[in-house]
Amino acid sequence: MLGLGAALLLLFFVGRLLRDATDQPHLWLVSWSWVVIAAITFFLGLIYYAQFVSPLRGEEGWAEGVRLLLEAYYKQAEQRLEGVEPKKKKKVSSLADEVDKLPDSLKSLKAGFIRGHQVLAITKGRSYVRPAGPGFVVLYKGEQIWRVIDLRPQRRSQPVLTKTRDGIPIETSVTVTFQVRRDGAGSDDDLLYPFDRDAIFHVSYDETVDQNGRLLPWTHQLTPPAAAILANEIPKYSLNELTRAEEGVSPVEAIKQTITRNLQRRFLPKGIEVLSVGVGGLVLPDGVRDQQFQTWQADWQRKIRVKNAAGNAEAMRRFKQARARAQIEIIENIINSIDAMRRDEDIELSQVIMLRMIEALEDAVSAGSVQALVPQQIIARLAGDASRQIQSWVDTPSVGPVRLETPGLGAGTPDQEAGP
Repeated sequence: MLGLGAALLLLFFVGRLLRDATDQPHLWLVSWSWVVIAAITFFLGLIYYAQFVSPLRGEEGWAEGVRLLLEAYYKQAEQRLEGVEPKKKKKVSSLADEVDKLPDSLKSLKAGFIRGHQVLAITKGRSYVRPAGPGFVVLYKGEQIWRVIDLRPQRRSQPVLTKTRDGIPIETSVTVTFQVRRDGAGSDDDLLYPFDRDAIFHVSYDETVDQNGRLLPWTHQLTPPAAAILANEIPKYSLNELTRAEEGVSPVEAIKQTITRNLQRRFLPKGIEVLSVGVGGLVLPDGVRDQQFQTWQADWQRKIRVKNAAGNAEAMRRFKQARARAQIEIIENIINSIDAMRRDEDIELSQVIMLRMIEALEDAVSAGSVQALVPQQIIARLAGDASRQIQSWVDTPSVGPVRLETPGLGAGTPDQEAGP
């Protein structure tokens, strides 16, 4: 307002001193014209900016925005003329500090803008009235700001000290992510963070006092019960069960689900929605981790030996199976060859065997090593007798068992009998 008044005075006196092209003074014509034009420009600009301070849903209209702007200009001018300095903020509790961080227009003009992630709990006297925000907020007669609720997802952590089922102390932490309960009807989907308007009442009054007498807001209500549940669930499992990754749901995941269910059942009626629960890493005493590694190493080495033995047994089984299959194929090829000879060349198997044995005997007789050990006459007589006996087997098939006798060596024993 002071700047506007100074600008109008400057325009008034500058216009009074100006002259036209014929060096005639304008007198007061240009001065008053410039003053009127500047005033009209100011009020048109005021009306233009009034639309930005009007309520979002248009309850008050643009005229209310003009009134708020004029009142703001008037308050500032009054403070400057009276020389009143703004009061310094005192250090108060965190709850009151959130209210102090709001725009000053909410105190002086009873109206202002609230950020997209905030909502106000409005009271009148000692009674809760309504939630207000986000966006443009107007406080009516007798209304006050009780709490500032943050609609963004909140995350809080708390350390936990407990023991496993086998008596090993463990240090860990629990983390809870939560936010104000969302509106299931979807009526506030245009907001950046939709919320259930009924939940603001429960959240704004959900407060406790800590051991030092400080007032704790709703954002500090979830981690203590979550830590208590975690401290009660961990002693149900041993250290190996908690740290070893097995198939299926691990104990830590089961503990997280238990904590989530308990918190949802307890705080959802209070307007708080639990998004997720996390459990930190397990901090063990010195020496316990090394001993656990040694136990795991021995267990894995045992599993490796079992796997190797099973693999070797499987390889041996497959080798024997392949060998038997090869033998079957060889026998089948021999049978097919015998059938082909009988069918094509009319040759019996006995004749082929006799010829091969004769050839083998002849090769044996001609071998130098055999001649050096056995006299030539004995080898010749054995070969001749064997050939005649084989020939007799081939020419006259026998029905009963045949006793093989070698001349000069005596009769054969029953173990030397052959089949037909």
